[in-house]
Amino acid sequence: MDPAAILRTTTLLGLSSSFFISGINFSASQLTLPALYGLQTSASTAAFDILYHRGATALIPLVSLTTVLQCTSAYLDPENRIKFAIAAGLTLAPLPWTRLVMMETIQQLLKLAGDATTREKVGKAQIVSLLRTWTWMNFARSAMAAAGGFIGVAIVAGKM
Repeated sequence: MDPAAILRTTTLLGLSSSFFISGINFSASQLTLPALYGLQTSASTAAFDILYHRGATALIPLVSLTTVLQCTSAYLDPENRIKFAIAAGLTLAPLPWTRLVMMETIQQLLKLAGDATTREKVGKAQIVSLLRTWTWMNFARSAMAAAGGFIGVAIVAGKM
């Protein structure tokens, strides 16, 4: 297969999937989490538990694949290697961000989802505060993936 065709394919798939990842994260923060704030704590934490596990199942492989695509583009395009590497790093960044920054909040919410006694002790205000904290941290994940996609768009636009 023609290396130029492979480069076009990996570039297109890498930048479009970066935006897809960003959109998933954005919609969770913009549409889903705010709807949970007014629910009973048992419902809001249970919904968060489902959202978190479904998101991890879908996004971790997608982030990994997107990073591989962008790294392949970097390998195939020496002229834009650094730009593609930065895009790959930005697309991959949500994974360590989740582990290093978000995980404490996530673990607290998951524990509350499974423990009615602790939910009652903590109270609705604290649970909503945790959900709001997760929301802004998730917006940051969305921005990282979008930045990776925008770099891809800038590379493509520069070649036209």
